[in-house]
Amino acid sequence: MTTSRRKRMTRLSRLIDKMVAPSLQKRGFVISRLVSEWPAIAGDMARWSRPSQMNLSRGGGGTLKLAIASGFGPVALQMKAAIIDRVNATFGYRAISEVVFVQTLPPPRGDTSPVPPAAPPEARARATWELDAKLEKVASPELRAALRRLGTPD
Repeated sequence: MTTSRRKRMTRLSRLIDKMVAPSLQKRGFVISRLVSEWPAIAGDMARWSRPSQMNLSRGGGGTLKLAIASGFGPVALQMKAAIIDRVNATFGYRAISEVVFVQTLPPPRGDTSPVPPAAPPEARARATWELDAKLEKVASPELRAALRRLGTPD
């Protein structure tokens, strides 16, 4: 063993930042924290948006380019001021003053799945009877009711 090796653990963030920083700088990210903390910064909006480029100026007031899913343009425009405030609050100073939206992301997965057709009433009744038969052996009525709620599609 060499003497340069430490005998204690190293934080994963220290190792990853060194590996990820060059590729983030090529894409225009000066600060990788925006990418890693985007779900916390954007909240519900992170489902259909992600930062694609960030240009900072020396005096503050840079530009953030967000890739958004198709169809979310009007919502994103209404949330523009909130996005700017959240990003600036994360950095602790006026890092950006402008947000540019580019609709390049595919729609969120939850919105693309087709709605399954409703089962006929006879099939639902039969499924309910089968579920009740399986839950007969459960002693606790609260647990039985919770399992029944989880087992029914409606």
